[in-house]
Amino acid sequence: MCHGALCRCAYLVISLALVTANLASATEWALTQGGAPRSVIVLAEQPSPAARKAAAVLQSHLHAATGAELEMIAETELAVDEEKRQVVGDPAREAHVFLLVGESRIAKALGLDCQGLGPGGIAVETLPNAIAILGQDAAPADPQGTLYAVTWFLEQLGCRSLWPGETGKVIPRLPSAILGEIHHRYSPPILQRRIRSLGYGARVQQGLDRLGFTRDDYLRLRGQAMSVSVADPGWFQWHRLGGTMDLRSGHAFGDYWERFGKQHPEWFAMQPNGSRDQSLGGDRARLCTSNLALIDQIAGDKIAELSANPARTSVSVAPNDGGRLTFCMCERCKQLDPPGGRSIRLLYDDASGGRIERKYFDYVSLTDRMCWFYNRIAERVAKVHPQALLVADAYSVYAAPPVREKLGRNIVIRFVPMTYLSDEGRGQALSDWDAWSRAAAKIYFRPNFLGSGRREGSLLLFAHKMAEDLRYLSANGLVGTDFDSCLHNWSTHGLNYYLLARLLWDPRQDAGALIDDYCRSGFGPAASPVREYFARVEQVTDSIAASRGGSPRDVDVTAPYTPRRIAELRGLLDQAGRLAAGDPAIAARLRFLRHGLDFTDLQAQAYRLLRAEGKPDRLAARRVLDKDYWLMREIFENDPLAVNVAYVAWGGGGLWKRLGWSWEGEHQAGTDP
Repeated sequence: MCHGALCRCAYLVISLALVTANLASATEWALTQGGAPRSVIVLAEQPSPAARKAAAVLQSHLHAATGAELEMIAETELAVDEEKRQVVGDPAREAHVFLLVGESRIAKALGLDCQGLGPGGIAVETLPNAIAILGQDAAPADPQGTLYAVTWFLEQLGCRSLWPGETGKVIPRLPSAILGEIHHRYSPPILQRRIRSLGYGARVQQGLDRLGFTRDDYLRLRGQAMSVSVADPGWFQWHRLGGTMDLRSGHAFGDYWERFGKQHPEWFAMQPNGSRDQSLGGDRARLCTSNLALIDQIAGDKIAELSANPARTSVSVAPNDGGRLTFCMCERCKQLDPPGGRSIRLLYDDASGGRIERKYFDYVSLTDRMCWFYNRIAERVAKVHPQALLVADAYSVYAAPPVREKLGRNIVIRFVPMTYLSDEGRGQALSDWDAWSRAAAKIYFRPNFLGSGRREGSLLLFAHKMAEDLRYLSANGLVGTDFDSCLHNWSTHGLNYYLLARLLWDPRQDAGALIDDYCRSGFGPAASPVREYFARVEQVTDSIAASRGGSPRDVDVTAPYTPRRIAELRGLLDQAGRLAAGDPAIAARLRFLRHGLDFTDLQAQAYRLLRAEGKPDRLAARRVLDKDYWLMREIFENDPLAVNVAYVAWGGGGLWKRLGWSWEGEHQAGTDP
């Protein structure tokens, strides 16, 4: 575990630029010295769950870093000299620093508590013979403050969590852990900092079937890969991702066709052929949003949901998306669509001719009709539950800001549009955010851009643009996030995940400084070529975005990874390997990155064959795709966090039939066919 350049430090003194530091006095607090404990962890008589967990994390990490086993005691063993602001206890501990973890009687007597901190807020303060590490644990919306305070504190000692698992864990070897003066109080401005973590599901299972693995294989190997040898809260909590606005979201009408289709077919979307039959739609049925009887039914359902769950503060009214049918084309619904709305293209599967035929037609944005629909439901619900919030979406063909509708104050809009595969699309999304902020009183960010390249799994990095945008959004109305999703492609997309987590905690941070710290912490003497490696990957991603129009769909993210570019990237990792020779932890991290590069190389070769004009070269395709297949299996079995190959096998797996290759075929391992 660890260690890089920090391993070579005789001792570590940290004075923090982001807090108040007093270098002139050279005041120091020794937590350990020469491998011996010089501090003791103090918990309240009845600590919060977050404080109890945080204390174990602190104790375990300090032991791993220094070899010293810190004692953990209850505050009942201690007293306070309030005049001197000192902890008083057993004379045997007089020379020790008391690490006060979580709010307690002792901390309060010393004048320290969490008063004034918002949900998730932290306070770390040095005192004459103590360090208080406190967090806001009493806020139901985010009761993990002390855990956040401890991970922040450990980061001041050089600890990092680059990606989940032992390889991504950085704990510097410190013969002595010595800290400078700290005065830090901080409340995260983004109240809900959520990045979804993709788990096992039907798509993953389809990929597993193609690769010849089982659900048990997936869960076992992923669990092993994510485990670490220290008490650890997991990657997401380490980075202080948490908080909730208790916003109920997601498709709200999945069962409506089954419930009401026979009795009230008029409640459902009229297709261009005049039919309202939603049988092809399954749980993605489209609604007739202008039907007042339907609106009464929905409002009644939402009132009943809130009444049955008194603690619930919100309900979803988000329409079903996707599916095989289009939105309602009845005259009443069409009258709700301003002619001046943004141009869109709609599609649907028409079964009226006895066979299913995919059809497309041009139309205008459906946002205004959706806003009218949300408002009518909200008016009815507010009469019974005036404080309840209704959550709806700015998404798909209703992503453009409304032309004439404004939303009621009890409606929250989940803003989905954002892409880093198209500069034009990104600019449009930022402009739309501004317009939505004027049309809706409450808006939060629920983008899909972490799924960029999800079908390929190849290298992508958009760190600087993402940092710039999060800084802007947080200063212009952003209060919460719900990112869909961390796909666990840690060797190819992991730096995006890392920076996003850091920026959600503090959006003011500089992307370049975060990347420098990532490379320096994880790769020590090899930091410079690794930093250049990521810079080249970001340049490639920027080139993709610059060449695209407004829609990122169907972009081939593998195309820029030519043999020459792959060779350049491989040369940088080789250079890093020479600089880090003899450090097994850095060598393991470089192997991890190489898996992502090797995978990107084979994916790029396969997609080049797919793009080639004329008759497919099936022999070449078999060579490349067989190698890709065996690399996927090798990554799955030995380095499953490098690339989520099961998900990639699902996402792009059907394309290879065009090259005459199938997952069920016989794959040559290590030899040309």
